[in-house]
Amino acid sequence: MKVFCGLEELRPGLVEEPVSTVGVFDGVHRGHRQLLYELGVWARAVPGTPAVITFERPPIEATKGIRVPLLLSLEHRLLVLERHGVEACVVLDFEAVRELEAGEFLREVLVGRLGGTRLLLGFDSRVGRGGAGDARRLPEIGRALGVEVRIGSRVLDRDGGKIGSSAIREAIARGDLERAANLLGRPVSVMGRVVRGSGRGRGLGAATANLEVADRALPPDGVYLVRVFRGSTTAPGLANLGKRPTFEAGGERLLEVHVPGWSEEMYGEHLEVRLVRRLREERRFADGAALRERIESDLEALAQAVARGEI
Repeated sequence: MKVFCGLEELRPGLVEEPVSTVGVFDGVHRGHRQLLYELGVWARAVPGTPAVITFERPPIEATKGIRVPLLLSLEHRLLVLERHGVEACVVLDFEAVRELEAGEFLREVLVGRLGGTRLLLGFDSRVGRGGAGDARRLPEIGRALGVEVRIGSRVLDRDGGKIGSSAIREAIARGDLERAANLLGRPVSVMGRVVRGSGRGRGLGAATANLEVADRALPPDGVYLVRVFRGSTTAPGLANLGKRPTFEAGGERLLEVHVPGWSEEMYGEHLEVRLVRRLREERRFADGAALRERIESDLEALAQAVARGEI
């Protein structure tokens, strides 16, 4: 997938016959996936290139001053978008387009920079200052500029409600991974860069990869059964989410991942961790020996889950 960061990297011709959509796509949930499917159908009919215009951070952070925990980091989002057939992605700082009217966005960004004349808009999405370019108005604005604007299908959850990133964040925060997975259309997963830790895990017989996940939407602290993806390699494992209370008080919240059989250093790499089930809450143990005993019990639970085909 071609990735362009900022308007200055764009010029017409870099993406052949772009058929575009626009949005944050945080989570790339079931509603997003339907939109991407329709984008791909339209692009194949042209034929053209399915392209996404997205934002580094959610615009609501700029418009309302609300810091939003992300379902997917930018790196993770780009990976999932590529998995769903996107061939070109433009990553923008929202501030760079914040003051553009809907027509200006189409003329200056879609046509002037990307060289496109086709836009698929989510049924509840908006573009332009004040969100004026919605599903009702944008097709007419587009026609005046020679841009064909189509509106994506509405997708509802199993209870007939709207599928949205906010509802998924809420489900994850209360530990309802099943509900979150239903809305996402896939298991909840986290991608993070491996950073150096204290090395205590190796001494306890369970070497861990420590992932930075501070700005992510996360479930309650605890020990989780997980499946870990490292490039084209995948394996079942355990993950501890929390602040390691046995050895540290008030430390940084990390996701510590242990995969039996993986012992090589992975510093600087990005791992994708699929959260399968919470095994137990995080707790403080009296000493390293007590923690080691519990880790052995957790590893036995992992082995049983693998034998059942759960992971």
